[in-house]
Amino acid sequence: MQNPSQAIAQLTALNTLAAWVHGTLIALMLLILTGLTEFARRRDLRRPLIRTGLVVYAAGVVGMIGAALVSGYITGRVPGTTLSVGAEDLAITTRLLALCMLFNQAFARFGALAMSAGIALWSLDLARLPGLARALGSLGVVIGVFCVATLILGVLQLDVRGMLLVIVLQAIWCVGLGLFLWRSAQADYQPIP
Repeated sequence: MQNPSQAIAQLTALNTLAAWVHGTLIALMLLILTGLTEFARRRDLRRPLIRTGLVVYAAGVVGMIGAALVSGYITGRVPGTTLSVGAEDLAITTRLLALCMLFNQAFARFGALAMSAGIALWSLDLARLPGLARALGSLGVVIGVFCVATLILGVLQLDVRGMLLVIVLQAIWCVGLGLFLWRSAQADYQPIP
């Protein structure tokens, strides 16, 4: 196990990389939200499940952006806020880093819960349709409810593996939704004679 001063030095050294990685993640989340907003618009924002799903999912993206900002732009800069490397400053820095971790976990947990709930709400709407839409809707309800329930019950922790599981499950649904929208667009396409 590393001592606190080694861990802080390593954290400071990775500060630039962390900023780039988390900045890229923020951009990707906003890109996905843009695509899902288009999906919600096409499904009709007057539908309560669609409108509520969009609001809840967008709130989750805001939470995830908060987590990414803490991890990518605040945590790595905390060690530079102390004036020296004495024992007292090291203790303060360690406490501040622990506080950053608490903020990150709170934002990420809220984000994962809200994004999963948004997927479940949209999926309830899709499950009313026939064929592929019903299958996608059923899958999304299972994914959304699974993520929400396991996070609330504490079965799923948002460590690296837990967050990866949530991301993979949500990505499966998003890819399925993309394929559904693409197939729907192909079926609606009428070439001009």
